[in-house]
Amino acid sequence: MPTRDVVVTYKVDDTPPTVDTVAWLPSQGRIRTEGRSLINRVVHIIDTRSGGVVVLVEADRTYHDLGKVAAVMTQDITLVRPETRMTREGADTVAGQACTVWRIDAQEDSPDETRRACITADGVPLRLVEGSGADASTLYVATRVVYGPQDPARFQRPADYRPLAAVPAAPRR
Repeated sequence: MPTRDVVVTYKVDDTPPTVDTVAWLPSQGRIRTEGRSLINRVVHIIDTRSGGVVVLVEADRTYHDLGKVAAVMTQDITLVRPETRMTREGADTVAGQACTVWRIDAQEDSPDETRRACITADGVPLRLVEGSGADASTLYVATRVVYGPQDPARFQRPADYRPLAAVPAAPRR
């Protein structure tokens, strides 16, 4: 988790689902991601303290509570975890920000599972590459980083959003 409020815009693969903007509100342990689902633009409000995640669909002003899936939802942006083995490999600059390049080894020690992340000194992930050599693929790279106070209201479900209607069950034959 970054140590101060920040919003990062990322270049990502255009194939949905994607997350192209992430905002952090560390004082409340909250993250807001914005991106595309298969059919809509969506926002995820993630509470890292409780583990809860809520999806907001702004187009129809609905929400869906996904439950305690924050660990899964943040695995590509919260890269440093207690069980993670990391090795410092160097330094770089991404989107005008200095960052340290870390090799993150998967527990299976498979080179295909190795990741390399460039993370600022205050914890902002700027680039994530998976795999190595010719098979490496960039999952995301920051294009814009803006530090500054975040409005806590952006990290809450708006009161006027209604629950996403449950998908009706298919009729029995």
